[in-house]
Amino acid sequence: MSISICKTLHKLRSSIGNSPTHPLFFSHIRPFSSSLAPVDQTPNQHSFTVNYLINSCGFTLEKAIAASKYTNFKTSEKPDSVIAFLCYHGFTKTQASNLIKKLPLVLLSNPDKTLLPKLEFFNSKGFSSTDVVKILSRTPKLLLRSLDNQIIPTLEFFKNLFGSEERALSAIKRFSGPLLVDSRMTPNVEILREVNVPDAKITYLLTYQPRIFMSSRERLRQIVEEVKGMGFNPLRVTFILAVHALSSMSKPAWENKIQVYKKWGLSKDEILLAFRKYPLFVMVSEDKIMRVMDFLVNKMGLDSSFVLKMPLVVALSFEKRIVPRCLVYQALQAKGLIKKPKFSLEMLKSTEMSFVQKVVNLAKEEAPELLKLYEEKLALAR
Repeated sequence: MSISICKTLHKLRSSIGNSPTHPLFFSHIRPFSSSLAPVDQTPNQHSFTVNYLINSCGFTLEKAIAASKYTNFKTSEKPDSVIAFLCYHGFTKTQASNLIKKLPLVLLSNPDKTLLPKLEFFNSKGFSSTDVVKILSRTPKLLLRSLDNQIIPTLEFFKNLFGSEERALSAIKRFSGPLLVDSRMTPNVEILREVNVPDAKITYLLTYQPRIFMSSRERLRQIVEEVKGMGFNPLRVTFILAVHALSSMSKPAWENKIQVYKKWGLSKDEILLAFRKYPLFVMVSEDKIMRVMDFLVNKMGLDSSFVLKMPLVVALSFEKRIVPRCLVYQALQAKGLIKKPKFSLEMLKSTEMSFVQKVVNLAKEEAPELLKLYEEKLALAR
């Protein structure tokens, strides 16, 4: 049985030092998966590249054949050196294999000239080996991007946008790379700037919802114009939340959500007004919309239009918040401890601590079983 690269490297380090470019570094290195059977009993049936991708990198036959059309090599010297390089710099056997499956072209790289400068750059910015492995695993294209012409200038752009390199690097860690590699990022940032969205709001999106900036420029511009047309103010956070909501769904999906709310007797104007208050309420699944509306309208006796006056409640957890708190309310009402004729949605909106202090604990003398009931319902929802 042949020895895996990772184990081979571990044994070689003490004898050749820490340089992955040492002339002995790649000698005696065998393919990753010695346990994998050959592609076929007749080795000439498939090309050397196809056999290597399957036996050393875990490709399926179909994907190996597809990759071999643009990743072709006659010997294992170069791909072995790339695999060894990745393993030496912190990748596990599985992580290296998965990266290569995403970007087979990396096997044709020169580790010393093409790959090492990127790793050294990230290390110089304070990224740990674990951070670098995570970033490159999610965004392997970074390994083939120009450090001087793309990665560094893009980082400078985001450093200026975020106000500091530290905050920019934090966002890159969170999103693991596409901020530096996707060509749509910078132009899409400018689209929001053109309509006077403050940089602070843009950086919020980049930090927590960066995939918005991976839309095509045409689609993002269309969404921004649509949001403006609905009356949203670009200076307020609801503007970027609306952009986020619309960018997360197709036009048919948006129309389907409108129709679901209309089933409860709501007009489009009422739905759009709720959207302006809390844009994320349209991101709730159609099934959940129906469950929440059915419970609050038919079980709790609220008007559907009253529910949408506080659209945030539709996005709250049905099992962990809406149902348990409503049952507590009903118990209080049945004991005559609540005189209000209608259920208050504020009761759903308040924090857990506030709800327990203001509602449950206040009635513990008259209804000591109330806290137990509430805790039981919460436990069932977990």
